[in-house]
Amino acid sequence: MDSFAPIGYLKTCFASKNGTPRQPTVSSVSKGELKISKTIFNNPEHSVEDLEAFSHVWIIFVFHLNSRNGVKAKVKPPRMNGLKTGVFSTRSPHRPNPIGLTLAKLDSINGDTLNFSGLDIVDGTPVLDIKPYIPSYDTPKVVNPTEPSLNEETFSDISTVDSTNIDLDIQTAQWITEPPVAEIKVQFTNRALTDISHFKSNSGDWILKFINSDNLKQAIIDVLKADPRSSYRRQKCSDRLYYFTLDNAHITAWFDDTNDQVIAEVLRIKPLSMIVK
Repeated sequence: MDSFAPIGYLKTCFASKNGTPRQPTVSSVSKGELKISKTIFNNPEHSVEDLEAFSHVWIIFVFHLNSRNGVKAKVKPPRMNGLKTGVFSTRSPHRPNPIGLTLAKLDSINGDTLNFSGLDIVDGTPVLDIKPYIPSYDTPKVVNPTEPSLNEETFSDISTVDSTNIDLDIQTAQWITEPPVAEIKVQFTNRALTDISHFKSNSGDWILKFINSDNLKQAIIDVLKADPRSSYRRQKCSDRLYYFTLDNAHITAWFDDTNDQVIAEVLRIKPLSMIVK
């Protein structure tokens, strides 16, 4: 079997797995960029010519931070709150071949560098390929059943097929449509709100590289309301503090699971340079 060389490595606003969204729809304001490697093409900018005609792209990447402890046929997706299901019925990163697929918004192209938003990928991730998202190809459709039956000859000449389509009856597992984990209410202490105002000053250590400072609060809300904790941490860990990084911001939050409405309270937000390791 062929081995694959990355076409580049993503630079994103998520420095670690903690706090990185599990799906691209979690936060539309999350940002990142991909520079096509010159080890792949002598003129990498040629490879993305005309890609700006598309608003979204598929990114195929490697889960390079997976542990080497092997994979299991059944896993516990955080959204199922401790229940098990088959790995191939999930988007778990822990797979026989640790390959990921995500849909990102293509904001701009500068030479050999692509700028994205709506990312759910950790910084430094190897990218294997990018492909344009084409709704007419990527959204399941079926030819209108009122049309005459189609045979092989009909499909050989696509111009003879009426373009009138109807959506298929798409089915999704109940734990996706009705997850046992409820959306979380996010609150900020006065101290955390003051910290956000410091980032808006955009000076000294209080500078963000990827995220617009006006969007920092919303980005934090997006991450926390989807509950980034693992099932184990949610159910069995007594420590309710949760730390994660977002761009140059180190966020300290606290989860209150004592009521039906789970609350995540953001305690403080500091530049990474101010965090003692």
